[in-house]
Amino acid sequence: MINRINGSELNAVSVNGKKTVAGYWNLYIEGTERFVNLSPEAIKQYIPDLSAKRRYCYGELLGVEIEGLFGNDLEVIAV
Repeated sequence: MINRINGSELNAVSVNGKKTVAGYWNLYIEGTERFVNLSPEAIKQYIPDLSAKRRYCYGELLGVEIEGLFGNDLEVIAV
């Protein structure tokens, strides 16, 4: 199980996203270069107040959500 990312506890993790030309979202863990590509419908599960006109997004996800999206293969410090 992932306990830390870049030395931070995994209670809530800051994420940011950028909309692609095709309208999908690349969602990044802040401070890393790892991202997942999500459909416009899928990203609303994680950032529900995201409007269709936005090109960037910011939010916080719980550790469980991060593991569900990114899996256990992140570059992390596991404790």
